[in-house]
Amino acid sequence: MSEPDIIYLDDNDENHIHQRVFGQQHSPYGSLKRSQSDDHLTPIMVDDEDEELPQEIKTIQKPKLISQIPKLKNSKHMSQSMIITDKKSSLISLKQNAKSISSPSSKTPRTMPVIPSIKSRNVQGVLVRFFRNGEAHHIGVKVAINQLEIKSWEAFLNYLNQQSKLVLPTGGIKYVYGLNGHQILSISKFQNRQSYVVASGIYIKTKFQHANDAFTDDPDHPPTAVATSQPSNVNVRASGVKRWRSPSSNGEQIFLLPYSRLNLYESILLNRSTTTTFDLWLNEEVTDLLSQYIGNDKITRLYAITKTVFTEVTSFSYLFNTLKVTDTFIACTEEEFQHAKRYLATMKPDDFFANSTLTRKPVMGTQRYVPKQTHVDAKLTINWVHGYDGSKEHTKTLHTLSDNEILYVIGAVCIIYDPEARQQRFYTKHTNPITCVVTHRYHTLVASADTVASKDRTRVSIHIWDYNKLETITELRKEQFGSEITLLSFSSKPDDNLILIVSRDKPKILLVVDWKRNEVIYSITSKSDKILSALFVFDTIEWIVCISQQHLVFYHINWNSKPLRIAIQKESEVQNIYTGAVASDHTGELLVVGDKIGSLHIWSLVENEPKLVVVKESIIENDVQFIICINQDIFLLANGQNQIKLWNVRSNYFEHIQLNDTYGSVQSICSIQRGLVIGTKLNYILMKDIESEHIEIIMRGHITPSKCICCNINTDEFFSISSDRYLFKWNNRSRIVEWAIKSPQLVSCAALHPERNIIVLGTETSKLLIYDTLSSYYITTITLKANTGVKSVRFSPDGGDLAIGLQNGFVFLFSVIGNGDFQLRTDGVPQRNNAPVTDVIWSIDSSYLLAVYSDNNYNIWSIPAFSIVQEKNIQNITWQQIVHPIACFTLDKTIMEAQTSAITLSPNLVLCCSKDGQIRVFGNFYERSSQIVPTGLGTVQNLIPSTNKNAYLLSLNNNPAIIEVEINVESQ
Repeated sequence: MSEPDIIYLDDNDENHIHQRVFGQQHSPYGSLKRSQSDDHLTPIMVDDEDEELPQEIKTIQKPKLISQIPKLKNSKHMSQSMIITDKKSSLISLKQNAKSISSPSSKTPRTMPVIPSIKSRNVQGVLVRFFRNGEAHHIGVKVAINQLEIKSWEAFLNYLNQQSKLVLPTGGIKYVYGLNGHQILSISKFQNRQSYVVASGIYIKTKFQHANDAFTDDPDHPPTAVATSQPSNVNVRASGVKRWRSPSSNGEQIFLLPYSRLNLYESILLNRSTTTTFDLWLNEEVTDLLSQYIGNDKITRLYAITKTVFTEVTSFSYLFNTLKVTDTFIACTEEEFQHAKRYLATMKPDDFFANSTLTRKPVMGTQRYVPKQTHVDAKLTINWVHGYDGSKEHTKTLHTLSDNEILYVIGAVCIIYDPEARQQRFYTKHTNPITCVVTHRYHTLVASADTVASKDRTRVSIHIWDYNKLETITELRKEQFGSEITLLSFSSKPDDNLILIVSRDKPKILLVVDWKRNEVIYSITSKSDKILSALFVFDTIEWIVCISQQHLVFYHINWNSKPLRIAIQKESEVQNIYTGAVASDHTGELLVVGDKIGSLHIWSLVENEPKLVVVKESIIENDVQFIICINQDIFLLANGQNQIKLWNVRSNYFEHIQLNDTYGSVQSICSIQRGLVIGTKLNYILMKDIESEHIEIIMRGHITPSKCICCNINTDEFFSISSDRYLFKWNNRSRIVEWAIKSPQLVSCAALHPERNIIVLGTETSKLLIYDTLSSYYITTITLKANTGVKSVRFSPDGGDLAIGLQNGFVFLFSVIGNGDFQLRTDGVPQRNNAPVTDVIWSIDSSYLLAVYSDNNYNIWSIPAFSIVQEKNIQNITWQQIVHPIACFTLDKTIMEAQTSAITLSPNLVLCCSKDGQIRVFGNFYERSSQIVPTGLGTVQNLIPSTNKNAYLLSLNNNPAIIEVEINVESQ
């Protein structure tokens, strides 16, 4: 791997030669620190490394106490940060400071006297790396920065512009950003051994390939913050030779994990002879070690990690005693402690750590602590599908199964619905969306074909399955099937295994397939461009009819010939434009075909030859879209304009059926024992009694996908809104829609009051609509004094306040006085971000309000003061049960940003709906194992907890149905 260039930044670079300070080297954890002794004898603590002294240092027999001060060349003054010393003095100083409590394992401190004439001053520096904005493959440039040598931020930017490896094609360097996009405006904001981005304009989010490369020190140019010259008679280490590290007296190495990054750890040497208090050790030594993770905060708490439990350590005696069983600890700030005492108490270390102790060996720098790899096994079962999609070709068709059940499709799932018993069953063996379904007249068989949607499959799959047992009998895959099946038709004979198939890729070719033997027996090429219908007719397997828009052709297959051949081919002599609507009577003797002018053509087998028996002209207006055989004597005819007629063949009598246009146009009709089942374009499934005018709604739903679903716990109802402007109240126990109303405005969000029977709808026109949830009665409208859309509404858990998040970044707060009485809070700070608000979230005690913005930033308000809280950490507040990923603290940022919703199942398991439409279960705290949970329903838009235990409500991206699922998760 290429190493980045290292630049050593000094404001005297142009006028001075590079100068070295003996022993000065920066680790990720420390800098040069002065002790509190006298100014004339003040030692400097020098970071050390784990190596031996150079050979020339060891052979010195009589080292001088203090070497002569050299005269610096090419300089008019001496650098105040230069130190001149020798070996003996440094070793003596080291022994004098052996009582230091602890030091990081990679930097044992040593003390050295300095020249009294040199002014005492702290020398502080950081080693950082810079990447060019938007260049993912830039290897980075390392720069060692001394804050005392840089006079201003402008001077620092000028210096960066002089570096050839940082030259930007878009102009000079004007801005410096962190890798998270936050702008850096001061040198003091740089953190040691961190990476940053230089830019001439706005930050471009980039995944830098070398961002995680180690900060390996260049042996030819040690990363010193100040460079000074050394005289020849001074003992210095040779270039490229590492320094010797003196072992700490009575020291033991322990490993500290910052609570904010439990997948990383630092090591430190602990001195059992210390006289410092435990709290001071945490505040100073441990805080300094973990400073890059905690910012300006202080470490105040410590947890020991054992195999079975997290134990808080409160004193040195407890710490020394704990070292008998573990050398690994978690360090927390005071705010992190508030979250840790809740989170760590709910789980065991073995739940997410591969081992509870680390190997006892010296480590250099930051190491990765590998969490336990958890195997997640999640299984999803569908409880109920609320709704039906009658607007799409693949999902609108209703099929008759038995006397009381119907079948329809959503995604890759076949839904079997008994409207009288209010029960649903599901065939879920398909992995891709289903395009075509057919049922067998005599057997409990269904043939269903899916698409080639996944990359690992190149052929469509046809399943032959039993709808009583929900078991797959066989699966057909042939190259001849193409990419999509448009037509399936079982043979009408109960004792054969034939099925007719037409693919979209070859619409003129009809395949005759033996599904038990998985064999294509014969193929017929029709005269038309596209076959609309094909079926075995006249209660035989010898005669097949193919109907296209302008042709109706009968084929007679001689099954005794070898090879098979068509013995007779007969085409209708009547020129018509056919719709593809066709049906046989129950005996198979009659074939009824519909055309574009509302006429019926009745065919029969006469003297072993198809004959057109009669033509019933213009029975209904326009085209005949559906022909259904109700029984031996009655056929149902319908067009796409809700004109439905029953035709009694024996009496030649026609009866008209009225259907209200408010249900939408007819999309599909099938017949069960109770009557007719009708699917409409407005997504109704209706039950019509043949003997009466009564029409019952057995299923309904939104016309477009749901935008928001909300419910209160311990209830049976949930509510949904959609871009169709309807508000639905669903009863999740009786599985019906109790009521639905259409809003006068386009609704964007909704919220239920926790105690009162009211629901608030936020609109895109800065209005709040209030409705009664029991009666659907409209209560009132609140108009906001802001010409912008409402993006989120949420009642506080105690019901006393209503928070509103707006498109323009404002957050309004209303006091709830009554069901229709709301008082706007005019105090407080309503805006702190110009980005649109995406969600508002309450703490469970209603004391804090969280606003989340579209740029993934957030603000926290204190309630009732309605004031911005600066110092409060989001992780230290218990938020109300919501599904926004930002409130799921077990997800790190990169995972969180890829989710639309997240629900914590346990301290170690999180259920998420990802932005790619997949349902995922994550295990572990940071290094996560995850499992995609297939739904078969298409891409999922969002999920929330349902009113039923261990169940969730899913809204889909491309289907208006709302699905209740149950997800059982096991982890090992």
